[in-house]
Amino acid sequence: MKPEKRKTFVAREDLLQKINEIAKRNGLSMYESVNEVFDLAIQASEKGISLRASLQEHGLLRSARERGFVLELENLQYEMAELAYRGNQEKALDAWHSTGVWFASQYAVGNEDESLEAFKKDIKTFTWNVPEFEFTYDQNDIAIRVINPRFSESYAMLFASFLEGALKALGCKIVHREVSNGSVRLYALRK
Repeated sequence: MKPEKRKTFVAREDLLQKINEIAKRNGLSMYESVNEVFDLAIQASEKGISLRASLQEHGLLRSARERGFVLELENLQYEMAELAYRGNQEKALDAWHSTGVWFASQYAVGNEDESLEAFKKDIKTFTWNVPEFEFTYDQNDIAIRVINPRFSESYAMLFASFLEGALKALGCKIVHREVSNGSVRLYALRK
């Protein structure tokens, strides 16, 4: 058996210390941990995967799961929403509105601007299938514009109801809404 060749490299001391701590937690040697990191970086690169982007996506999925989201097929989501809307429009709109209130209530603590910014960031992230999602605000006004050609008019109505509930939970009052096939526009005042 051919002896394993080793090569010395230079790395920041703080990074090596953290790798050493990770190695100890996992019952590995520093050598095994460093080689595992290199091996994973090489595998990711060969598959065209950015480790940083992969970690961000993992964080997104974890955050979505913690906030009550589930993964499902997009066309199934639209079809089920359509069936619910056609079956009992008032009840479907109320369910989406209530869910918006519940979802945004997780953000309605502390500083108002920080809460609004955290909600804005997450809702834009969690609706990754929406090609255009604009959420702007200033001291008094909030404007949301959602464009998705895959939204039927009824799905757009449901999604608007969700957003209205969320804005209500964040202390805002809807002053204008435009909802049509593939489009939602909401304008609200901050209280």
